[in-house]
Amino acid sequence: LELKPNSPEIWLNRGLALEGLERYEEAIGSFDKTLEFQPQDVDAWFNRGNALRKLKRYEGALAAFDSVVQTQATHAVAWFNRGLVLARLKRLPDAVTSYDKAVELQPTLHQAWCDRGVALGLLQRNEEAFQSFDQAVQVKPDDSVAWLNRGLALQELDRLEDAFESFDKAATFNPDSAKIWDKRGYTLVRLGRDDDAIASFDKAIELNPEFASAYYNKAACYALQRELEAALKNLQKAIQLDPKYRQEASRDIDFDDLSEDRRFKR
Repeated sequence: LELKPNSPEIWLNRGLALEGLERYEEAIGSFDKTLEFQPQDVDAWFNRGNALRKLKRYEGALAAFDSVVQTQATHAVAWFNRGLVLARLKRLPDAVTSYDKAVELQPTLHQAWCDRGVALGLLQRNEEAFQSFDQAVQVKPDDSVAWLNRGLALQELDRLEDAFESFDKAATFNPDSAKIWDKRGYTLVRLGRDDDAIASFDKAIELNPEFASAYYNKAACYALQRELEAALKNLQKAIQLDPKYRQEASRDIDFDDLSEDRRFKR
């Protein structure tokens, strides 16, 4: 820089180095210097947007990614990152539109399919969410999180057998995830496969003895079987780990058979 203080390329590379060191404010300053010399430099705007996103300055990041796609409309990753920022700003329909553009331009952009599915799920557009996660696992078949989210979307669609198969696939790729075993167990309860469900909850608890949801769902499974002592024991453990389950249980019809037990009322 001492030799070439007006070199946009050197300022850009300096910014990239600073971004790599997580010195985001300084990186933004360097990208701004590049833009002084080259106002439409796509790389400078793109990386400026990334740095602002890391700083959670989402409006500024959105403006940066807008500048990228206005200059280079085929920049798939900029459309994807723009979607991420819009999701953070709670502008979910706009986020989906941005993700749509990203996967249109680059159909193998796995994470865009995943985040698109999450946004659609939050919008309760569950069939589209399922389709998005289905695309994600086609692009990357060993992604346990995409299989998990695919299963959750199928649950919302009441396609329980398909949901179970998706959770099973997730567990194949990530057998150490308590959350996956818990969701798998919950689906088995809804399918009436109570013994298999208890085994799945037990696996979740073995992996994470502090995982309150697994105790709660195990309690509900026992309550539906009218095994009330086991139901109470697991429900008490769930509440001990996470007090929110006291209120949830009071509204949950699965625990109706426990409603007259004084221990349940406590």
